[in-house]
Amino acid sequence: HSSQSGLLNYRMTGQAALTDDGSSGQEEVPCHSTKRRGFFGGATKHSELDSKMERMVTQLVEELTEDEREHAARASYKYLWKSVTTKDTEKQSKDWLEEQSTVAKAMALRFLKSKKGNYSVLALQKLRRAIEFRKEMDVDGLRLCFQASKLDLDEATQEKYAMYRERLSERMTTGRVYVCGYDKQGRAIYTIFAARTKDFDPEWFLKESLYNFERALACTERESGGLQESITVIGNYTGFESKHRAPMSISHKFMDSLRQNYPGRVNRVFLLRTPSTFLLFWSLLKPFIGTDTRKKIVFLNESHRQEQFSDLVSVDQATPWMLDGGQKTREFDSKEYLFETPFDEGFDP
Repeated sequence: HSSQSGLLNYRMTGQAALTDDGSSGQEEVPCHSTKRRGFFGGATKHSELDSKMERMVTQLVEELTEDEREHAARASYKYLWKSVTTKDTEKQSKDWLEEQSTVAKAMALRFLKSKKGNYSVLALQKLRRAIEFRKEMDVDGLRLCFQASKLDLDEATQEKYAMYRERLSERMTTGRVYVCGYDKQGRAIYTIFAARTKDFDPEWFLKESLYNFERALACTERESGGLQESITVIGNYTGFESKHRAPMSISHKFMDSLRQNYPGRVNRVFLLRTPSTFLLFWSLLKPFIGTDTRKKIVFLNESHRQEQFSDLVSVDQATPWMLDGGQKTREFDSKEYLFETPFDEGFDP
């Protein structure tokens, strides 16, 4: 396959390989390792299966329209930024179209893995629905709005991005959720302070969460050199009360959005110091969370905190409430995070 070498080359700096269960294709080694496995895992005993998977992924992408392929490729922030800063006349070359197809296959592969490697009309439908979701939520706009001054935008888009900046700036002053630090495999840490909830605006509670989820993915892509595709979620529930609990409709919508549109994007979820008020809420929310996702969620009490997090994250990437002696001690500064830090970097890099 002439395309396979392109996939392998892009994966060296682009996206991470996945195994048959949808997890990361490489071993759990620190991100500074030079080990590379390639898009379909290289020449291993699974090469026959890998070749079959490649054909199915290619088939999925070929079923997409040109516009759908572009939006699938834009799930990679690296590709998105390159696309919006490249002239349209330069996007008709063979090299560009091959790169677009290569990156689009990364998204298609995640959906194929979520269906246990079985190509079906359903897999294509789910992929297309996820692309439509990204367009409806304007995920590109959310990711680009704080870099608008660097882009050639029409007046309507400038006004829209200004509104996005205003709404996100208003919401994120409390630091309810943001990206800070990386685990030992180079996955960005999506940090939640559940007691800092500002309000439950149905649209912008979701968009604030998606902005930071996408930012964690972009940080992971950059930090790991594309070797990882998933993120680590750590929730701190210190001070959480019933008034901080999101309405079930909003929580359900967010969880469903992740389940339907971001397969394989969450590695583990750690919830620390959850009070009884949250556990009651969890019992109601749990039925809406997929079985595979539930297996990734760990409730931590104080006695297991140090042991669990010391395996997960190094001291220089941890806060003191994660690890004793954690060096991420700065108070969250939303202006610095939103306006002064690149989208593919977390707070206090």
